[in-house]
Amino acid sequence: MTATSAPGRFLPTRRKTLALGLGAAGLLAAPALVRADAPHKRTLRLQSLNSGEKLTVTYWTDKGYEEDALKRVSWFMRDLRTGDVHDVHPGLLDLLWEIDANTRSKNPIYAMSGYRSPETNDWLFRRGNGVDPGSFHMRGMAMDITQDFLDPEEVYRVAKKLGKGGAGFYPTKTPYAHVDIGPPDSWRYPGMPRPGRDEEYDRLQAEAEKEAG
Repeated sequence: MTATSAPGRFLPTRRKTLALGLGAAGLLAAPALVRADAPHKRTLRLQSLNSGEKLTVTYWTDKGYEEDALKRVSWFMRDLRTGDVHDVHPGLLDLLWEIDANTRSKNPIYAMSGYRSPETNDWLFRRGNGVDPGSFHMRGMAMDITQDFLDPEEVYRVAKKLGKGGAGFYPTKTPYAHVDIGPPDSWRYPGMPRPGRDEEYDRLQAEAEKEAG
């Protein structure tokens, strides 16, 4: 997938779904409201702390992923520095939905960073901001988020417990958690994700597609 200047198109095929492991997300201790929605729909409430934009979107129903909803989320997650838009990976939305189902906060998910173009990722890396040069942000597979400002580490604890991707906690002036759907890993800044996770993901994906095909 490549970055564009307008919302992209992403329709996961059954083969891609099998290869990428996009099954229904299991719940640990979902609130009653969320349990009432499942398995008929999955809705996310998002708000950007940088642009101020808000988005409430039902991205999945019992008919599958909603194409228009994926486009809207892809636009919401655009690189605000360059304006580039990249298809959001549906598995990331499943992870966000499951994290939201297992946090105590009633707040929306506050996004600090979604998609990053390679140019923006390189710019941040050169500034020494603890950015992974192979970041999953460049694939539409990661988001930096917070939710409960009184307990900003909760998102990290939940994501780490789920173990369905990368989970990092950044206790900066505005604390936040990094979550992605790459190979499972966890870290606390100034610690970094283990090197080569992007290459590991590509290898695992190729193996899964070969087995499925």
